[in-house]
Amino acid sequence: MKRAVAVLAAVLMLFLTAFPAYAAKPEETVSVDLSNEHQTIDGFGASYTWYLGWAVNHNQSETIWDWVFNETEFNILRFRDLNSVVNADEAAMPKKGYPEYYTVYKAAIDRGIDPTVLVTSWGEYDRGLDWVVYVDDDPSTRAPYFTLAKNSDGEYEYDVLADFCVQSVKYFFDAGIPVDYFSISNEIELQDDRMDEKGNPRDAAGFFFGEEETEYHCCYWKAHIAVYNAFKEAFGEYAPKILGAETMAGYEDLLHRYLDKVIEECPESLETIGHHLYGTDLSENNLRKVGNLSKDYKLWMTEWYDNNFFEHAEVMVDEFVYENISAYIYWNGVWCADLGNCIIEVGADPNSDIQRMGNHYIMEHFSKYVKKGYKRVEVTDQLGTKFAAFKSPDESKLVVIAMNPTEKTEFMTLDIGGREILGSQVLLSTEGANRFMNEYLQDMGEYEDELEIPSRSLMTVVLELPGDPNYVEPAVEKAVNPYVKTPGTGISVLSIVGIVLAVCAAAIVLAAVIVVKSVKKGGKSLGDEPKE
Repeated sequence: MKRAVAVLAAVLMLFLTAFPAYAAKPEETVSVDLSNEHQTIDGFGASYTWYLGWAVNHNQSETIWDWVFNETEFNILRFRDLNSVVNADEAAMPKKGYPEYYTVYKAAIDRGIDPTVLVTSWGEYDRGLDWVVYVDDDPSTRAPYFTLAKNSDGEYEYDVLADFCVQSVKYFFDAGIPVDYFSISNEIELQDDRMDEKGNPRDAAGFFFGEEETEYHCCYWKAHIAVYNAFKEAFGEYAPKILGAETMAGYEDLLHRYLDKVIEECPESLETIGHHLYGTDLSENNLRKVGNLSKDYKLWMTEWYDNNFFEHAEVMVDEFVYENISAYIYWNGVWCADLGNCIIEVGADPNSDIQRMGNHYIMEHFSKYVKKGYKRVEVTDQLGTKFAAFKSPDESKLVVIAMNPTEKTEFMTLDIGGREILGSQVLLSTEGANRFMNEYLQDMGEYEDELEIPSRSLMTVVLELPGDPNYVEPAVEKAVNPYVKTPGTGISVLSIVGIVLAVCAAAIVLAAVIVVKSVKKGGKSLGDEPKE
């Protein structure tokens, strides 16, 4: 019997020697260092501007909001400031309580999302406003433009613009919508060159802030600081933060040209820098240069679109890894039928079809799983696939995004430093011969080593890990903004407090009157001594 056991053991050893346990090839190993942290994530979202009314009034509007807030779980809403804009119908919206914007905001709240709100001014101010002037004699530009008027002393009226922006925020507060960030200009570097097809200035042309003042136009940095100070005076600790510059393109030198004087003159006014990606060199070299600003400021990508869905996915990974952005906001959240670059298509007819486009699913790969407060962590690999990894604050979740832009299939085995994997999920989207043949968010089951990453694909791997036993969740109690009114009542928290105090004071006075009358009725005054 002992001899048989010995023979069996020898055979088993020979088998194990001939067929060793799987070991990842070095080139397939993707190492994630949870201790090497980068930027903290603020979130994901889209702009809700034109065509929003079609979605709000559609018979399937609740389905649309389910797609936005239950599927992609967007937590950032970008709205357009409509205070005194050129279009009369749009200009009426603020005083009506921004019904369309509030519908979107409430849809988020109803679905458990506490949205961050960014309001951007397109500079489409009514040209009849006293502080808006038309300039057609500036020899340094190719086209006329609109800019800030000067006062009787020849100084630009930055204080008037600042008061105007305060009123813009008040309209949102009155509508029941908090404003967390405010941008005073959209694509600032282009606003001096807005012409129609005949070379004439468009009525809806933007408002021009130069890098520095000239005798012809005002400058951005003075306007930024003026609005910041006016917000602080009007709203105190509840003042919206000013999003810096919001340029059309992302270049380090361009952002510096608009923001260096802001930083020099009023550094406390700048926490977050925003930019778009139109006309941007999307190379690693350029994005890393822009990312140099992330050492001192949060960077937000606030607008872009691309109807090449998997190219868009690659840019998203690059933005987080190379530039260190904290937030990614797509352009057209809902839009009319186009070439597929929007997130959700909707028609003017309330009974028309609605459709999620490819970018809906590309965004969902990120936004549904990478939440506000997550941190990006370092990834090292030797593959052609691009990776971005994010961990939850307590390290109980690790999300690895893998975008394979190559034409060949690759394989990966994750090295997460020996951490135990308690559970996992793998979601895969693959590019077809055309956009109608793409397949999105396929559930591939649980993670396994030597995981296949198909060519031209986007993959999200969600790992559940043992949380950090020493992690203590910060006790953060979000203060209620007292300036935001309850829709339909026109009453803010401050008003409610004032009413309560007034009622209490009235009650005290009434009680005192009753006591006095009661005493007098008994024939006594408060000073009378009781008689024997």
